[in-house]
Amino acid sequence: MKRLRLAAVCSGIFTATATMAAPIDDARFKAMAWLITHQNGDGSWQGAPGLEMAETAAAVEALINAGMTKSDTYAKGVAWLQNHEAYSTDALARQIIALARSGRDTSDLASRLITWRNDEASPQSSWGAYDHYSTSYPDTAMALEAIKVSATSYAQEGYSVCNIVAQRNTGNGGWPYFVPPTGSQSSQILPTAYSLIVLSRYNTSSCGSTTISSVLANGAAWLKTQQKTPGGGFGEGSAGTVLETALAYRALSTVLGASDPAVVNAESFLIAQQQANGSWGGDALLTTQTLASIPATTLSDTDSDGLPDGTETQALLGTNPNVPDAFGLLKGNGRSVAGETTAIPLTTAFIDLPYNAALNTSNGTPPYSWLLSSGDLPDGLSLDSNTGQISGTPTSLGLYNFTYEVLAADMQTSVTSQIEVAEPTEPTQVPALPTWAMLLMGGLLSFIMRHVEHTKARNLR
Repeated sequence: MKRLRLAAVCSGIFTATATMAAPIDDARFKAMAWLITHQNGDGSWQGAPGLEMAETAAAVEALINAGMTKSDTYAKGVAWLQNHEAYSTDALARQIIALARSGRDTSDLASRLITWRNDEASPQSSWGAYDHYSTSYPDTAMALEAIKVSATSYAQEGYSVCNIVAQRNTGNGGWPYFVPPTGSQSSQILPTAYSLIVLSRYNTSSCGSTTISSVLANGAAWLKTQQKTPGGGFGEGSAGTVLETALAYRALSTVLGASDPAVVNAESFLIAQQQANGSWGGDALLTTQTLASIPATTLSDTDSDGLPDGTETQALLGTNPNVPDAFGLLKGNGRSVAGETTAIPLTTAFIDLPYNAALNTSNGTPPYSWLLSSGDLPDGLSLDSNTGQISGTPTSLGLYNFTYEVLAADMQTSVTSQIEVAEPTEPTQVPALPTWAMLLMGGLLSFIMRHVEHTKARNLR
């Protein structure tokens, strides 16, 4: 009984701790629960096609920042990064940064990145979007950051630093995406944020008479002018966006510190934009990038399973902070959520035979309607949008994955499903015996029955 009371007290303490957490830590706890339950089975995170390297690298960085390096979530994410090839400068740089921070050898990847520099200057000191593409400043900054984080020996490091410094807009201190042969481009939030992040690593250096510290101060001052009031978000338009705010927040907290008013307001904007399920926009890119921008801290992990106590108490995860949780025990994690990251199979269809299946409804208020939003139904089948029935006669074998929307009066639900079209199974056949075999079996059966009757009669005597 005393042990039970102690467990209850401890549980109450953990709940209270989670409740009393700083707003940014509470946001992190909720986002981590979403991140864990939305990891793909292969260890990656993926929203829009082609962004899985950026999303997985940012997720691994976020896990490192939260101290979740003992978790299976982290191990599988790192393994995915080690076994996949990046095809753009941005993706390769992010891959190197995340793997280097996880303690993995990135020497081959960094050497590959260095060979991707373009030939627009001598010595070569800048990067474009792809191998030998024209210079862009988000990519040059990201590449130099990867080289610095991985501690790679790079002879042109000083030239690359001063290349970034030289291409800022001296009138306002920000950076454009690229510098055209003639004229100029206006300063933008993303290249400025990336440039500030990498240049902060060279704070005591200079490029001729220009000190990096003055460049950082001017760049941060321009970036702060892009903050929207009220709200605290950053954006190129009239309103702040999550992605631009997350990167500006990361850059300004690096250069100015967490207590700067612009940083505090940006943090408040991000917290306000977080959804109830812990994500930002239900989007892997926004969620991983925002999580990675939150400064590193040491979070309590009582059971040493790599999952912070505050994350384990979230409703989306709902695990016990006192008991280590193995990979298979994490709710919704296979790494999959049925209907979201993995397809829900419908009944098997057989080629050239009539088929009928009913799609699920939602928890919303009727009436319902159904809409195929992506993927394809098997050839020969169609969806009735009014009834949610899939019917027809399939004409092609295979696995067909598709996503459908259930539209209710008050909500919309998206579900991923799958139909397999297979060959019909052959009915079990009873082999036909020849006449002589049937006569033999009949005689044998008659003999056995007479023997049984004779035995019974003898026993009765």
